[in-house]
Amino acid sequence: MLIRERLERCDFSHSERVIIDFILKEKMKIKDMTTKDIANATYTSPSTLIRIAHKMKFKGWNELKEAYLKEEEYLETHFLDVDANFPFTNDDTIMSIASKLAALKKEAIDDTLSLVTHDDLQKAVQIIRKASSIYVFAVSNNGLISQEFAHNMSRIQKKVTICHLQGELVYSAMNAEPQSCAIIVSYSGETPILSRVIQALKANGIPIIALTNIGENTVSKHADVVLRICTREKLYSKIATFSTDISFEYILDLLYSCIFALNYDQNVERKTKISSMIEKGRFSTIDIMKEDEF
Repeated sequence: MLIRERLERCDFSHSERVIIDFILKEKMKIKDMTTKDIANATYTSPSTLIRIAHKMKFKGWNELKEAYLKEEEYLETHFLDVDANFPFTNDDTIMSIASKLAALKKEAIDDTLSLVTHDDLQKAVQIIRKASSIYVFAVSNNGLISQEFAHNMSRIQKKVTICHLQGELVYSAMNAEPQSCAIIVSYSGETPILSRVIQALKANGIPIIALTNIGENTVSKHADVVLRICTREKLYSKIATFSTDISFEYILDLLYSCIFALNYDQNVERKTKISSMIEKGRFSTIDIMKEDEF
């Protein structure tokens, strides 16, 4: 759940609600306002702001304010000219659809990149680096998206296991190798079967990397590190999961690339050598595609 949604739904007193209504209305305008400024503007007291922060499970007002402003900044940037749920209409020509879909995909990647932080990415990479194997838990098409990640990782000798039977996800989590790690791919972060998977993983001491939305959810609350993805789509009122899919693909490609870079020269040499042996005889008449002769 987003912070703005929690602010709207949490049980507040009358004076607290006055402040909530104020910050929800002013949004980014509160950035340079102190607790005293906000209290004066709402005819309340600074201590009321602190009580609001504590009710929202933050240590203090500044922590809540920082998180709220960060969320608002994200929601107000990108996707200014394209609707992630309905990027085209029945009036669009086929070339218009082509253009809008390309714009949506580009926006989704830029949107996701804006959510990536060095510390979270570094922590995720180190978890994967130390793991003897990686288990990916996802349902529906998220499982299909993860297959390319597993394929790429296998090329650099990193074992990735994806359970394709939803009914076996918890069983797979229970049997995860002791020195392994888990990646949970979930847009909503509230899929019931994945909540059970998390319980099993936590019981076995398996570190969890979550790929999910920008809000607080069951998956993010229990993960060791969270990598956020583009969060613009409704759960089902949409043409397709265009922005979600490309966001997950980008993050998984990013993780693969960072692991690849840890042993860059060795991985390039090994991958090129094996590919040249397996794909011997493959050729192209287009110069840009031709391999250099050795």
